[in-house]
Amino acid sequence: MEHEVDIIRQLDDQEEVLQRARLRTMQLVALGLLLIAALLFALARSQRHAHPAWGHLEAFSEAAMIGAIADWFAVVALFRHPLGIPLWHTAIIPNSKERIGKSLGQFVENHFITEAAINARLRELDLAGRAGNYLQQPANAARLSQWTGPALEKLLHSLDQDKMRRMVCDTATRELARLDLASLAGDCVDALIAEDQPQHLVDLLLDQLGEYLAHEDNHETIGNMVQSAVNTDSSVVEYALHKAMPRLIRSTIRKVADVRADRNHPLRARLGVWIAESALRLKADPLWQDAISRYQQDALASDKIRHMLEGLWDALHARALADLHTETPGVPAGVQKLVEKAGRMLTENQSMREGLNRLLEAGSAQLVRNYRGEVGLFIETQLARWTRDEMSKRIELAIGRDLQFIRINGTVVGGLAGLVIHVIVQCTG
Repeated sequence: MEHEVDIIRQLDDQEEVLQRARLRTMQLVALGLLLIAALLFALARSQRHAHPAWGHLEAFSEAAMIGAIADWFAVVALFRHPLGIPLWHTAIIPNSKERIGKSLGQFVENHFITEAAINARLRELDLAGRAGNYLQQPANAARLSQWTGPALEKLLHSLDQDKMRRMVCDTATRELARLDLASLAGDCVDALIAEDQPQHLVDLLLDQLGEYLAHEDNHETIGNMVQSAVNTDSSVVEYALHKAMPRLIRSTIRKVADVRADRNHPLRARLGVWIAESALRLKADPLWQDAISRYQQDALASDKIRHMLEGLWDALHARALADLHTETPGVPAGVQKLVEKAGRMLTENQSMREGLNRLLEAGSAQLVRNYRGEVGLFIETQLARWTRDEMSKRIELAIGRDLQFIRINGTVVGGLAGLVIHVIVQCTG
């Protein structure tokens, strides 16, 4: 950025040198015409008795000198005091710096920064169409997307990891808590029933139940559940249940396997009916819904679930960084595809293009209404920072070359006017 600023500054300096050279050239041309007129006047004055034509030349050159000097005075008086003499109403621009700044700001506000003018220009430009043509080009889309990888990596490293873990965890917890699990489960079961798939669900339940029963780590939990269901204080009964629990579990496993293998088992039909009834109760029974909601809230409040949700950010963070360090990162490639697609949509969809252009027009109109006064104030403030001499020199460099033509025209036109007057006097005398 600094290198670009230096280049721009160097170009501005070169442009100023060029402007100064052009101004100096035209000043010399105007001065040369004045000197030529003076030489012609001296020559014609000395030879005026030799031939009547010398009188005409004398009148022409005399009037040309007067016109050249008068217009030199007028041009110089705009920027400084001619010959350093502080005559009245000279050095007009330096002495009117504040008024010029204010008037220029008001002129730009009232005649350039208007809603109608800017909206008309925006309609001519068709920015949405131009953007679409630019974005759909693969080279342009790649150029725009190539910075997303380094920018994303820098962003990921700059984030507060603990804060991000908490934020992702809290967001996930809040969104999961909003889910109506009962209705969602009921809809899923209804979908299975509609596709005549309840027996597949029965198979799934039986498989999961068989795996759970077969795992020895779950046997103690199963025993506790059975004893809790029996709800007895008799130590004898509890001892008997404890001794019989392995056989009971093995028997249950065999029963589950039998039902799983027999597609016509009566228990399958009862389980199918129970599944259908469960779908209705999941969506309509307040007791079931309240129970599932409590289980849902308790699960989300548990340390295990919260630890799992807190790990979401670490997983996302690691996955994103790993992708960015591959030979073909997915993020820039995905952004490039999105940019190209957006360009094609803007190019092919006229209504979208017109809508975006209308949004740009509305936004520009709002900006004009809010900040038009700031434009004039900005111009006035910038000009106020210049000294009188600096402002005078800058304006002279910008328009001084063209003003020298006033001196040149004054020399020529003055000479012609003097010649015409001389001819008229000669004819009427």
